[in-house]
Amino acid sequence: MRQLELLAPARNKEIGIAAIDCGADAVYIAGPDFGARKAAGNSFEDIRELCDYAHRFGARIFVTFNTVIEDSELEQAHSQMLRSQEAGADAFIIRDSRICGWKDITVPLHASTQCAIRDIERAKYFESLGCARIILERQLSLEEVERICKAVSCEVEFFVHGAICVCYSGDCRLSEHIDGRSADKGECIQA
Repeated sequence: MRQLELLAPARNKEIGIAAIDCGADAVYIAGPDFGARKAAGNSFEDIRELCDYAHRFGARIFVTFNTVIEDSELEQAHSQMLRSQEAGADAFIIRDSRICGWKDITVPLHASTQCAIRDIERAKYFESLGCARIILERQLSLEEVERICKAVSCEVEFFVHGAICVCYSGDCRLSEHIDGRSADKGECIQA
C-alpha cells in the first residue's frame, strides 16, 4: 500500500509549528544558507527546536539544500548539513548530486524538484545515487507521474497544491535574466 504524506513548507520555526499543529506529517524548512528561499534562512537552534517539537507529535523535519552549491561553498554546505543532522533533521532535500557521496550524512536524501526530474532516466539516476525520495517537477501529467512511479523503487513526491511556475524547475533563468536574481541561488523573483 502506498502511504500519503502531507508535507508543508515553512519559512520559519513558528510556521513549522503551526503546520504540525494543523496536521502536517512533515515540514520542510531552510537552514542558514543553501535553501531555495534565501530570505528564509533559519538558525540551527530554530531547526533544533522545530525538530524537537515535531518529533513529540510523530512529524518529521526536512532541511533544504536545494540551490546550486559552488565548489568554494562545498565545505560550508557540508558543515551546515552536519549541524542540521545533529539538530535532529529527518532528511535533506538536495539539489547537488555531490552530496550523495558524503558518508557522514546519515539521514535520507531527497532529490529536490530543482533536480529537474521530469523523466524516467533522470528519476533512475537520482535513485542510483542513493536518494530515498525523488521530487518530481510540477509540470508533469498524471500519466508521466505514474510511469516514473512504476520505474523506480524509491519514494516519489510531487506537488498537489501551490503556485506553478511557467518555467522549468531546476532549469530556470528567467528571474536572473529579468532582475539579475538567480533562482539557482534562492533569489527567484517569481516572475
